[in-house]
Amino acid sequence: MGKVVKQGSEWDRGASGVERGMMAEESRRQTLLITGTPRSGTTLTCHLLNRLPETVALDEPMRFRLIRRNEADLGTVVADFCNEQRRSLLADGRATSVHLAGVVPDNSVGKSRTPEGLRQSRVTRGELLIAKELSPDFTLAVKHHGEFTAILDRLVTRFPVFAVVRNPLATLASWSSIDHPIHRGHLPLAERFDRSLRQELRRIDDDIDRQFRLLSWFHERLRCYLPEEVILRYEEIVATGGKALAVIQPAAVSLDQPLQNQNTSPLYDRERILRIGERLTQSDGAYWQSYSRSSVERLLNELTLAVPS
Repeated sequence: MGKVVKQGSEWDRGASGVERGMMAEESRRQTLLITGTPRSGTTLTCHLLNRLPETVALDEPMRFRLIRRNEADLGTVVADFCNEQRRSLLADGRATSVHLAGVVPDNSVGKSRTPEGLRQSRVTRGELLIAKELSPDFTLAVKHHGEFTAILDRLVTRFPVFAVVRNPLATLASWSSIDHPIHRGHLPLAERFDRSLRQELRRIDDDIDRQFRLLSWFHERLRCYLPEEVILRYEEIVATGGKALAVIQPAAVSLDQPLQNQNTSPLYDRERILRIGERLTQSDGAYWQSYSRSSVERLLNELTLAVPS
């Protein structure tokens, strides 16, 4: 992996004058990135940030499938995209984002299900019209899961980066309920930009074991490149009505949204999650650096009590 430069640690000493100037300019213009484990509340985070003045949060706006895996400077590719979005927003209030009827929703997955019983996405990627006044130094947040995590080492030297994580069992419960490759323990675009991850997942036959490894990969990368203070927990965001997002945008201290913790959502297959939970508590993974085993055991107990007799 080479020398690890963690966000906020060695950048100022290790960067060239030109790079420091670029970093200072992007920081001054308040462009930041959001990543984290899928189904952890990152879409909710964007939804809440969009309630704040002078703030726009775009949900998975980039078309990473069109970007070459071996692009020489992926950090610059992301920076150019963010700068273009800023220009467009200031010019006519338009940007690109995943959205639902023109709004970044609090949840990208709905209640409708496939014949196999898996919940389906309810969003599309397209043009988003932001009907709020923005000054030139407004805060722009751009969110991607696997893609940003896979190239995190190249992003933390260019942007402030924040991450959102969630109780490992609740995360896996959501993964197992949706119509998405992650249901089978795969995340194609993350694997495209991290070939070692792709090779490792291909060697694992069991879907649940692949999910465990993928979840551990996320936590490994986040904790390798980000300081603890910028890793937010879904549970705290919900419990504070969004105020916990003040770490990202100080104006979030004004938020007081009625949010409900979905860690024991009735939309999850209880019997399947109980089986996963029993295996999870016996597993090893980097997710234990973010959540204690006892927190998973408590959630497992709540789910057990919720199963109809």
